[in-house]
Amino acid sequence: MAEIKIIPARDRSEDIIRTAAYARVSSDSEDQLNSYNAQIRYYTEMLSSNINTVFVDMYADEGITGTSADKREDFLRLMKDCRKGRIDRVLTKSVSRFARNTKECLEAVRELKTLGISVYFEKENIDTGELSSEMLLALHSQFAQEESISISKNCRMGVHKRMADGTYITPSAPYGYQLKDGRLVIDKKRAKVIRQIYANFLDGMGTVAIANELNKIHAPLPVKAKQWYSTTVMYILRNERYIGDSLYQKKYTTDTLPFTMKYNNGEKPQYYVADTHEPIVSKEQFEAAKQIIEQRKLPPDAKKRKVYPFSKKIICGLCGTTYKRKIVGDRIYWVCRVHNQKSADLCKAKPIPETQFQLAFVRMFNKLAAHYQDIITPAYRQLQKLSDIGELANTQVAEIRKEIAEQKAQCHLLSQLNSQGVLDSVYFTSRSQELDRNLVQLHKQLHAMLNSDEDEERLGKIKDLVAILESSEQIAEFDEEKFSDIVERIIVLSEKEIRFELIGGIAFNEPIQRKGR
Repeated sequence: MAEIKIIPARDRSEDIIRTAAYARVSSDSEDQLNSYNAQIRYYTEMLSSNINTVFVDMYADEGITGTSADKREDFLRLMKDCRKGRIDRVLTKSVSRFARNTKECLEAVRELKTLGISVYFEKENIDTGELSSEMLLALHSQFAQEESISISKNCRMGVHKRMADGTYITPSAPYGYQLKDGRLVIDKKRAKVIRQIYANFLDGMGTVAIANELNKIHAPLPVKAKQWYSTTVMYILRNERYIGDSLYQKKYTTDTLPFTMKYNNGEKPQYYVADTHEPIVSKEQFEAAKQIIEQRKLPPDAKKRKVYPFSKKIICGLCGTTYKRKIVGDRIYWVCRVHNQKSADLCKAKPIPETQFQLAFVRMFNKLAAHYQDIITPAYRQLQKLSDIGELANTQVAEIRKEIAEQKAQCHLLSQLNSQGVLDSVYFTSRSQELDRNLVQLHKQLHAMLNSDEDEERLGKIKDLVAILESSEQIAEFDEEKFSDIVERIIVLSEKEIRFELIGGIAFNEPIQRKGR
């Protein structure tokens, strides 16, 4: 009988645990900032002094409100580092600091658990490394979510009350007004533009023509606008603010998570308050413009413009403009917009029949399907090797993270000594500035070393391309689905040649055969 040797499981109790901490405060008030700084000091000191723990980094979001993780940059950075295998354990103060949205909280915790990473919530004493912890986590997370919803509802109730009793103060001023002491005051220079818009519209000019005229005379622009558009003109013609009235709650925030802003089409009450401020145009002008707008409305069965496979994907290699679809007789062409709409002198690119793009794709795809193992697979392997080499830099990353932690600890110690009156003020200021500069430089180095996400994304896309080609056979005619799956754009190099730029940054040139239709 064969001898059986039992190899005991390795005792992992002495393993070094790579631990990170996450902190968050929900506003930028002074009290909350003190809490934010206190959390950073607490975790930095605790983790840096633990023998069995390597302090990876402190992840902290400051002055962030709301219920979604999308706006929390350091939380997203934490998740990314966890996915890259740089962290074994995450510490955080409480469920509400980690997330105020049950769905996102559980999704994050479950993902981390599948990666072998535990999260410890100090206030609730929940360790997700324990099997029974997820039910407790869901409960506490639900409490945090309900608290956030309750706060949001209370805030909205206060706003609605002020709208209903006429004491609501508008937070922003529309074009043509300025906000002074909570009241709308006419901006004379921009009010002149408002009056010109109404006068021109009532004289028969369309909104496009009015916008072009305003751009031509360089009329003052609305905030953040680069030029005048017909939609901006239409908004002004529809806005009751210009007759001195105010319609409140044109938009509303949903009552349930995730909170989103929507246009109010009767779902919520609105509050129309007359004579809230000085008008710029008369009510007669406003009503007359309203009637013209109603008369010019498109019929309800007006069709939306169709999107074609080549839409926004064909780029002129001469001027960089996208091509547009054009029908001439019974043939469909794609033409450079500059050449077609402005002047042939500005761009010499000539129209190309749609069939030529389709045939070129068929030829290119069939070549790839037959020879992808010789063309694409080697490139994928080479890129994979480069990515693996990049992973070797992880030791350097760890060193930089350790140095950042040490710099932060010195900052904290310096602040403590200064508060006790031990340090000279000139030395404190000089040393603090030096540490700040060092931290900025270290974070730049860290960001540069971690900037490998683009390569990982490219590898994934090339892998997808190989999978598509592996499962495909030769095609006899244009396949819209395959084209959409693998082609990012087409560059027209000349009348005789185009370049297909595929997912993963791979490109192939293909000649155009002018005889086909």
